Amino acid sequence: MPVTLLKTFERWDFYSPLDQKLKMVDASNTPFITYNNGVPCFEANMYMHRQLVAAMSRRVKGGTLRTYAMHIHHLVRFCSQNKMHFSKLTDSSFTLFVNGLQAERDKFGELSRSNNHVIQIAHRCLDFLSFVQTCHDLENFIGEGKENILRVKIKKYKIQIEGSKHQREVEVISHASVPTKDAVKSRFPVSEESALKVWDYIKTQKNREKRLRDIALYQCLEQLGARITEIHLIKIKNIEDSLNSGANAYLTLTTLKQTEHDVTRSIPVTRALLVDIQQYINKVRNQVIKRTIGKANDHGYLFISLITGNMLQSATLTKYMNIWKKDLAIEGELHPHLYRHAFITNKLKELILQHKEITSADKFREFLLHTERFKMQLQQWVGHKNPKSLDRYINLVFADLNGYSKTYNAVQLKDSVKIVKRQVQNIEQQLEDKEATMTESIFLIKKILCAFEVDIAQSLNKK
Repeated sequence: MPVTLLKTFERWDFYSPLDQKLKMVDASNTPFITYNNGVPCFEANMYMHRQLVAAMSRRVKGGTLRTYAMHIHHLVRFCSQNKMHFSKLTDSSFTLFVNGLQAERDKFGELSRSNNHVIQIAHRCLDFLSFVQTCHDLENFIGEGKENILRVKIKKYKIQIEGSKHQREVEVISHASVPTKDAVKSRFPVSEESALKVWDYIKTQKNREKRLRDIALYQCLEQLGARITEIHLIKIKNIEDSLNSGANAYLTLTTLKQTEHDVTRSIPVTRALLVDIQQYINKVRNQVIKRTIGKANDHGYLFISLITGNMLQSATLTKYMNIWKKDLAIEGELHPHLYRHAFITNKLKELILQHKEITSADKFREFLLHTERFKMQLQQWVGHKNPKSLDRYINLVFADLNGYSKTYNAVQLKDSVKIVKRQVQNIEQQLEDKEATMTESIFLIKKILCAFEVDIAQSLNKK
C-alpha cells in the first residue's frame, strides 16, 4: 500500500517540560508514504512528521493525519508516473494534475470526487510543495511573485474551532487551477429510516463475535453522541468505573479538539447500554485478547480488531458504513459523525420540550446564555465550549418541531427502552442461531430487566 500506518510506533514528546526527563509518547498509526514501487518518499514523510508534531499540540488524531497523507499521495503518484521531482512542477503541470483529479471516474462512470474534495487535495498538496521548497532550500519555486515557476495565491482567514470559544487564523495556499466550490449542502443528522436499516443489518450478522462487538459499538455511537475517535479511546477501566458509579451511571470520555491535554467529560448513560457493553466484553473482547496478543499485553481499549486484538481504528467503522450504505441501498450520506449530529439535535429537542416558554430559536439561545446549568449540561454531553457552535443544531430542531410543544421528561428512559428492545431482539436471534442456551438467555433477560428497573427509577426521580 502506498500509504500505511506504522504500528507500535513511539516518538519524543516535544512538549515535555524542559526541567524533566525527555519522555516518549505513543505515535501509533502515523501514516508512512511510499512510491508505488515501495520506496519511501522522503519529502512526504518529512512533511507528515511536521504535521504529527502540530497534531500532537492540537490533539488531532490519526484519522486526520491519514487524510493528509492520502491527499498528498495523489501528487506523489502523479510525479512518479511523469518521472519528475516535486521541484520541477510548474503552473501547467500542476494544472494538469488538478484537472486529472476532477476528471477521474469510478468503475460505474461517476466522477470519483466532488469539486470540494478536489479543492481539499489541491490545497494540501500546495502546502506540501511549500514544505518541499523549505526542505530543499529552493528559490523561485512556489510563491506569489512572478519569479516563481509555480505561482500561488495566499489567503488568510479566521475559523471557529469546534469545542473552543476562540477563532484560529489559518493560511491557505491556492492556485488558479483550483476549481470553485460546489453548492453548500446542509449536513443533516442520520435519518431514523437509515439508522433502522443499519441496526437491522448489524443485529443479524452471521459472525457472532462481530455482531456482539458491532452492537456495542453502534449503541455507543448512537447513545453517547461522541466523535468516533472518542468512542475508540474508551477503555475497559472507563466501563468498570461507570458500572461502579452507583444509581447515576456516568461514562468518562476523552474530549478531542481541545487545546488542553487530557481533557475529559462525563456523560450520563443507561444501565441498559452498560449491559450490552458487558456482554461484548465477557463473550467477545476478553476471548479475542486471550487468543491474539495475550492478557499480559492487553492495551485496555474497549473496542478491538477481532483478527489482531489491537485497538479498533476509527477508519474501520467509516469503511463498514460505506459498505452498508451500498448494500442497504441507503440514499444520501451515511457516516459516523452524522450520529453525533443526531444525538445533539435530539438532546436539544428534549431540552426545549421540557420548557413550554421556549417557543423560538432566539428564545432558546437567550435561555442558554443566562442558564449556567444548561451550558454545563450541553458541554458535558458534546464537549463544546462555545454555545454558538450549537446554532445550526438549534435552527434544525425548531424547523423539525414546527410548533410541537408536548412536554417530555423521561429523557433517559426513552434511550433505555430503545436499547432494551434491541437486546431482546438480540437474545431471540442468539436462541434461533443456537448460540445461547435457554438458561443463559433467561439469566441475561433478568440482568437486562434489573438494569431497566434502575433506569426507570432514575428517570422518575428526574421529573
